[in-house]
Amino acid sequence: MSHPNPHLAYRADIDGLRAVAVLAVVLFHAFPSWVPGGFIGVDIFFVISGYLISSILFKALAQGEFSFVDFYARRVRRIFPPLIVVVAFCLFLGWHVLLPDEYAQLGKHALAGLGFVANFVLWQEAGYFDNAAELKPLLHLWSLGIEEQFYIVWPALAVIAWRLGWGAGRIILVLGGVSLLASVLLTGPEPVASYFLPFTRAWELFAGAGLAWLVHQRRLTWAGARGADMAALVGAALIALGLVLIDKHRGFPGAWAMLPVGGAVLLISAGPRTWVNRHLLSNRMMVGLGLISFPLYLWHWPLLSFLRIVFPDHADSEWVLVSVLAAAVFFSCMSYWLVEKPIRRQGGRWVWGLIVSSLALAVVAGNLFVRDGWVFRLKGAQAKREAVAMEWPNSLRTDADCAAHFDKDRSAGWCMIADATRVPNAVIIGDSHANHYYWAFKDALLERSINLLQRAQGGCMPVRSADLFKEGRYLGCNLTTDAAFDYVLTHVEVKTVILAGRWGAYISRRELKDWATGAIEDQDVVLVENGRRREGLPSEEAFQVGLRQTLRELLQAGKRVVFLHTVPELDFNARMCVTWAPNAYVNRTPRPDCEVSGSLIEARNREFRPVLDPVLAEFPAVRVLDPHEVMCSERVCQGRQDDTLLYRDDDHLSLAGADWLGRRWRDTIVEAVTSGARP
Repeated sequence: MSHPNPHLAYRADIDGLRAVAVLAVVLFHAFPSWVPGGFIGVDIFFVISGYLISSILFKALAQGEFSFVDFYARRVRRIFPPLIVVVAFCLFLGWHVLLPDEYAQLGKHALAGLGFVANFVLWQEAGYFDNAAELKPLLHLWSLGIEEQFYIVWPALAVIAWRLGWGAGRIILVLGGVSLLASVLLTGPEPVASYFLPFTRAWELFAGAGLAWLVHQRRLTWAGARGADMAALVGAALIALGLVLIDKHRGFPGAWAMLPVGGAVLLISAGPRTWVNRHLLSNRMMVGLGLISFPLYLWHWPLLSFLRIVFPDHADSEWVLVSVLAAAVFFSCMSYWLVEKPIRRQGGRWVWGLIVSSLALAVVAGNLFVRDGWVFRLKGAQAKREAVAMEWPNSLRTDADCAAHFDKDRSAGWCMIADATRVPNAVIIGDSHANHYYWAFKDALLERSINLLQRAQGGCMPVRSADLFKEGRYLGCNLTTDAAFDYVLTHVEVKTVILAGRWGAYISRRELKDWATGAIEDQDVVLVENGRRREGLPSEEAFQVGLRQTLRELLQAGKRVVFLHTVPELDFNARMCVTWAPNAYVNRTPRPDCEVSGSLIEARNREFRPVLDPVLAEFPAVRVLDPHEVMCSERVCQGRQDDTLLYRDDDHLSLAGADWLGRRWRDTIVEAVTSGARP
């Protein structure tokens, strides 16, 4: 995503290839069904960057003119101007339209982006409670982080290799090969890490660097014009195949990334005189788009993201999306001609000013992050209170006092305990819903000398010896859940076991918010027996067999069992209920009613209750509690009651919501845990 260096022979076709890359990315982000593999445009950018940067390095080293100061000064002049403008724009706009948790996250991402470590931050964030990607205006800076990390390490290695006479080609071959192998091996078990970490992406930049080395050593030949034309055609075909065959369900990057990487290498290596490069990539429109590809990459995603955050009801309108992309092109042109070009012409005098400006912006972003998104911006006590209700820090999921009980058990999952000085006599097992139920009930139970322990793991249902196969990989849920069940079965002081999970999502494989689109998750329940997964059993049947086995085993061990149904799901995010009009142009209250119809809830229940209810009916000793009884009327289920925002997203209770439910269910839960039926 860098611009051509004036010391290299300019190639219009490379700008055209940049245009292909940025068009793929932009169209994928706006219209993902049009170009399912559009995200591979980033991989094309990586190859281009590796090629150009390495070409600069090898030429300067060969002439004895390489300077680290000059090298990084050029990087600053080309990368910082549009980056600073876009980040400053996002922080300015965020002040006016974002809720505190959104603004704090933006500050964190701005700080990470300016420090070129956004890929590490996003890797650590990715998880069960991670905000949707489209709600992160600076998400796309992860790729810039990988490029800059490469720029930091590779020049030093190249200089050392050159001066010691090792041969840069061997370094590229070894490091690129190791990186590719790591990408292929890690993409299956750890797809998020493989996507964001530099050592699994470096091979794509090294592919460009290797091509630059072959060109520098004059070892590249395509057996004349016909061979070059064939190479360009094959390269274009590989990129086209990648755009069509690769989608978000593929294991990526891994081996699939070889399509765009190989295609980009072939197109660049074929040279500017081939038919494809001369007529398709070098035409005036493609070159013009290539010249603004870097600012367009920076501008398009924040504009789309702010649209989806502030005006979600219009985010699917094609004409609105086209208008936003037109605005992104306009801002990119202004950024290129009014900021980048003048600074580039001024030479080195701008470098320190850019660095100081970046540091100042980083200070603002860091302050915004540590001060929780500057809540003081919100007008009105209710808006401030409900904005804070969106927050659910990790300290509410697991704590060190509880972990001390399981210091030798690495499968404790999210562990919470009401009183760490006492032995727990009741345990709630489940997923993130067990976590918000824990906060709803722990105090009321503790007053009755019931010390509640939570053993939970996000996205893992409380069914013994059951795992989830999701998006091509096993999640390993059975390790955490089986450890929790082993604990309650071997500790006689545990009298009551509470099971809580988002049952409908595991059975129907979708969430209520996906109801309108009919989207189904790539997820199946798989039983694990004697360490081996039981293949071939349909997902619904595997769920029933696993739940039946779980309830039978707990009852036979003399445990009192309480089964908690899921809280009513919303078909929208609860942040849409927060009443806030930050300015004359924005009203952040798209759902003032904050409710979902009872008929939709009933239709949702009909998807999964016929699978769940027959199993529960087999065990009359199990006490079954349903929060719908207190959270819904016959007509609607409400996301706000008694002036309290009950949810923090579409299916998890806020802390205030957990307290609200706990107070209304106080007698019910205490009675169920202390005097409910036992076998």
